[in-house]
Amino acid sequence: MYGEVAIAVNSAFNYLILSFADKVGLRPAGKWRLLGAAVAGACPVVLFGGAFIPTAAAFLAMITIAFGLHRNAALKGAGATLAAALFAGGLLTVLNPSEFGLGGTAAVFTSCLFASGGLHILAIRWRGAEDDMVAADYRVGTELELFGSRIPVSAFADSGNACTEPLSGAPVHFIAYRSVKEQLPKDIRTALENLPKEGVPDLSAFPPEVRGQIRPIRLRTVGGSTWAVGFRAGSWTMNGMENARIGGYFVLTENDAEYPLGADAILHRSSLIHLKERGSTDADRS
Repeated sequence: MYGEVAIAVNSAFNYLILSFADKVGLRPAGKWRLLGAAVAGACPVVLFGGAFIPTAAAFLAMITIAFGLHRNAALKGAGATLAAALFAGGLLTVLNPSEFGLGGTAAVFTSCLFASGGLHILAIRWRGAEDDMVAADYRVGTELELFGSRIPVSAFADSGNACTEPLSGAPVHFIAYRSVKEQLPKDIRTALENLPKEGVPDLSAFPPEVRGQIRPIRLRTVGGSTWAVGFRAGSWTMNGMENARIGGYFVLTENDAEYPLGADAILHRSSLIHLKERGSTDADRS
């Protein structure tokens, strides 16, 4: 009877850590495969003790059954399973149910609850870190020439930005107003800061010499549509890439605008072409 209980308890914890690895892995394994892997991993440890060979055999059995023989999936699954086991072990050392006066079934249930909650939070952080690593590939340094000043602007190429200028169909980018405010002439800052919040912007509020470089831009969002002023992107280039000129128009967004990875600008999705070319060039060099 004791052996069956021990296998059940070990299987429950194995299932929790395998579920974590499944959430952050490349290929979802499915609940039944995870359950089978959890039981297969528990049996050798309970039957033969916690010696190195039974433990290693149990681990290999779990990984093979849960994630198969695909090399990348198995390696990532193994790494995530080890990380989850160490994290859950450390968490239950700190939050030991016996410290709360619990024992028996209540202690096992509470331990599972603590481990499940902790691993859920870890999975969210894990996926967020991976998303940031992927997103970092779409961040690039740029240099914008604006009213006689050359301004370094960190930019993020957003595949979801499909905004275009209505008449020409030229791409529209977005720059945080705060990042270029000090380089703008005072009359242009005044015109921008006094634009009405609704309706088509009155371009006559801007100095005559810049009216040929600006256009009203229709912005469509989840909350509806608004209008903004778009400035023609004159000399705007990506750092370290020959002939990687950013064309079209840019809209200056309000001071509190926050962009991914702390960037100062959101580029139109057409800019991804330059980044893909950079990736191909880097791969050729390596």
